Amino acid sequence: MLLERARQELPLTETAASGGRPLLARLAGQALPSAELPSTSDQPVNLAEVERGVVYFYPGHLCSPENGYDSPPLDDAQHQAFADHWSDFTALNCHAFGVSSQTRDEQRAIAGALGLGHPLLSDVDTQLAHELGLPIFTVAHISWYCRVTLIVSNGLVAHAFYPVTSAIRSPAQAIAWMRRQWH
Repeated sequence: MLLERARQELPLTETAASGGRPLLARLAGQALPSAELPSTSDQPVNLAEVERGVVYFYPGHLCSPENGYDSPPLDDAQHQAFADHWSDFTALNCHAFGVSSQTRDEQRAIAGALGLGHPLLSDVDTQLAHELGLPIFTVAHISWYCRVTLIVSNGLVAHAFYPVTSAIRSPAQAIAWMRRQWH
């Protein structure tokens, strides 16, 4: 119910002036903001400098809407699915990054517990959401990302997946798109 309310507050299409295009369709070709995000690798990451990458946005472990759609186990499953596809990303000369509004310390605990090889980035103020127009929802006055997957090429958004219908299959979906486009 809480997630439904959040979705009602965030329209999936833009204004009539945009011709009703899906919210994220306008992202293709848009430059990522130049911002250094704290990372679980201890090296800040500026997504605007990423040559090839997949950036997946997720709500975070502290958030669990009433219907369980974005529950902590789903976050863990998504992180693990990206980790399981590490060799595919490497073969595509591509980096994977997870982004949430959690702090770096909270994400560091998650990355350590799951043994992740890819960094999780902290965007506590949801700066990327505001600058790119990504969907977020609010619980207890805290903003959380909705699940979104962006394919990044030379600091630009090459493709966006939203809504993410399966957190577990989202890395394979991104890889399939990259193989079709980049090979």
